[in-house]
Amino acid sequence: MPHRTLPAALALLAAVLVLAAPGARAQTAAAAWPTKPIHFIAPFPPGGPVDTLARIIGQKITEKSGQPVIIENKAGAAGNIGIEQVAKAAPDGTVFLHVPAGNITINATLMKLNYDWERDFTPVTMIATAPNLLVVHPGVPAKNLKELIAYARANPGKLSFGSPGVGSGLHLSGALLNREAGLDITHVAYKGTSPAMNDLIGGQITMMFGALPTLLPQVRSGKLRAIAVTSAKRSALAPEIPTMAESGLPGFDISSWYAIMAPAKTDPAVVQALAAEVKRIVALPDVSQSLDAQGLTAVAMPPAELAAYIRKETAVWAKVIREANIKPE
Repeated sequence: MPHRTLPAALALLAAVLVLAAPGARAQTAAAAWPTKPIHFIAPFPPGGPVDTLARIIGQKITEKSGQPVIIENKAGAAGNIGIEQVAKAAPDGTVFLHVPAGNITINATLMKLNYDWERDFTPVTMIATAPNLLVVHPGVPAKNLKELIAYARANPGKLSFGSPGVGSGLHLSGALLNREAGLDITHVAYKGTSPAMNDLIGGQITMMFGALPTLLPQVRSGKLRAIAVTSAKRSALAPEIPTMAESGLPGFDISSWYAIMAPAKTDPAVVQALAAEVKRIVALPDVSQSLDAQGLTAVAMPPAELAAYIRKETAVWAKVIREANIKPE
């Protein structure tokens, strides 16, 4: 009997080893990564949150692995030059894209692109989110969102909101406010946030959405008045400022967010390894403090969840763009 069952037992063992091999190889690949220098492509100039987050993550990866992480700022064409570079890169686990939300969820509808995020990219992780802030010029007689909506309805054509450009996330935030509150506040596009903010302080426009850390000093100096933050929860940077939802627009939840994407067909084990590494990094006390100071909230969203989130947000913004008839410049 033992002699007759031995071949069957050996065959069963071999089958188990074959089935286990892919998992074992995946674990080995994840444990070994990175084995070569890494390139993080930031499709915007140095100094912004995309670049800053790439450098924070890159430094910590180097400290742990010993492999250099090279940050390449490939600015131009609203971020599309750098994005296209990663879309065409070899999926060898050495090239990754650091990108803000709008370049994925908004541009897919607004622009004719040479890439498709579902076809050309693999989502790795969302790193962090940041609420935006709705502010008005102090001359606007509204101290909260309900008063602002009532004033806009009673004074059609009197209010205007600035943004850093047509189709930007801040432009669409204003378009969403118009839709949700039934308003018709005029949009004024600028070439960047700073000129829009300067005109708002000067009274040439009456309101705008902007990054909380950028606008908060102007609020605290009295040059602007805060109305509400756009995220679902209040910000730790300014807990006294209410959210749009609790101020009268339930469901109004917009946050800027920043993610890492890999070229399509990148080894899933490498994708999971980087996602896990980012989760470790953003939990480090010094990194957490740095993010807090910039008004960022660590998220470390895993790959599958990020992919679903992108699909959902893309559908939301596509509807806003169509209904507001927004066209690229």
